[in-house]
Amino acid sequence: MREKYFERRQIKEAIAFAEAGGIAVHRNFDTYHGSTIRGLRREKPFLHVIGLRPVLEEWGRLHGLRSEWIQPEKRRKVAHYDVFGPHAEALIERLLPALDVE
Repeated sequence: MREKYFERRQIKEAIAFAEAGGIAVHRNFDTYHGSTIRGLRREKPFLHVIGLRPVLEEWGRLHGLRSEWIQPEKRRKVAHYDVFGPHAEALIERLLPALDVE
């Protein structure tokens, strides 16, 4: 399963990567810091993990995320998970070294 990290201004590239079957990890704005979702307090950093639903569900299972947490498809054919706090930090740490290779 291909994963790639995208910065805030690379949303078009992230969506295109996800629509092509990859998992796009997109840095979102941290304005959600302090709000709650599903009874959890959101903390910086805030990411969207974007993909086609079947690919995203598989990725989520591998990372301990439940499929009902997937945010629905809207104008595009991709859906996303909201990932924040320590889980987001770990994901960024894991994927950022790959930026130097590409």
